[in-house]
Amino acid sequence: MSTFNVGDVVQLKSGGPEMTVIDRELDGNKVECMWFVFDHEARTRSIPAIALMAVELVNP
Repeated sequence: MSTFNVGDVVQLKSGGPEMTVIDRELDGNKVECMWFVFDHEARTRSIPAIALMAVELVNP
């Protein structure tokens, strides 16, 4: 299973918005993620790490 750190950018393996890891659960199986809806409303959710993949950021 992948290990994610606070500040990593992730996405659900099934697609969806890019999210930022803001905390890891103590059991190590879930991570707390934050993302924006409609460019202004922040959402957070605890998501199983197995459902996430890292997003490679490209600097312009």
